[in-house]
Amino acid sequence: MRKRQALAGVFAAAALTTGVAVSSAGGGGAAQDEPSPKTVAANAVDESKWPSRTPERGLAKGLSLPVEKYLVGYTDVVDWQRAQRDLWMSCMARFGFEKFSPPIPGVNPPVEFNDANMPRRYGASDATQAAKYGYHLPPEQLEEPPAWEPAAGAEEAVFLGAGPELSGGTYNGVTVPQGGCRGETERQLGHLAQGEDASKVNASSMTLSLKQPGVQKVIDDWAACMKDKGHAFDDPYKPAASFDLSTPTASAEEIEVATADVACKGETGLIKVWSAEETAIQNQQIAAKKTSLEAELARTNTVKTTARRVISEGSDK
Repeated sequence: MRKRQALAGVFAAAALTTGVAVSSAGGGGAAQDEPSPKTVAANAVDESKWPSRTPERGLAKGLSLPVEKYLVGYTDVVDWQRAQRDLWMSCMARFGFEKFSPPIPGVNPPVEFNDANMPRRYGASDATQAAKYGYHLPPEQLEEPPAWEPAAGAEEAVFLGAGPELSGGTYNGVTVPQGGCRGETERQLGHLAQGEDASKVNASSMTLSLKQPGVQKVIDDWAACMKDKGHAFDDPYKPAASFDLSTPTASAEEIEVATADVACKGETGLIKVWSAEETAIQNQQIAAKKTSLEAELARTNTVKTTARRVISEGSDK
């Protein structure tokens, strides 16, 4: 899976961390001929690089699972992070940090739209990518954002609400909120988190689906196909695990195996059968947990609504 650097533990949501480091400077006002940090953020994101809600190509094209209704999606994360950034900046500006500029959300998107990870949920599914990259991710999906944290000293103290630069809980005579601007933002915005029951359904349905006779049969068919192509594997996850994916590029052998893997999935209908079996399992699980799942979704929607309001209010300024 894609490695991500934690942005000092303060700019992450769900499993998706985004952003590009922008040097932040405390104190003073921005030069009048410079665009504001909010204007920069609004124009710096290429949304065409964002993962689609459902796969747009390969054997998983158009597939989704029922639980995805309850999972936090990437666009939700970016909205929440944008609102968080706006509130951080507004709070810090009250203390004179006009150039405080945290990472811009959405610049370094992840591979998956949400934790269902449909493009690779059942292993490699895209013949074009397999022929070019093997089981490796495309280079643009490996790019990591630089780590970010507030500048040491007064900026960090006001942001976190602690430090020798504060005097009696104030900075330059202005009271700093409990927990600093980060704490104030958390109280105003709320936390966007994956629901526990949604996560359980997402994980357990995969485990249960592997035990279904229909899935076992199609995996056997896939294994026989792979053997005919000269590759002995009995599990669709084992081919990728047999190669070192930390290397810069895929070997010729990896590309050969990955290409055969996807071809055999196409010939046997593995992904279509597997996803249908898992869909049936999830429908049963969701029906059994309907009340708690809807409660989780309501909490998520409340945070999403707050985030959109913050963004809207910020764009009007």
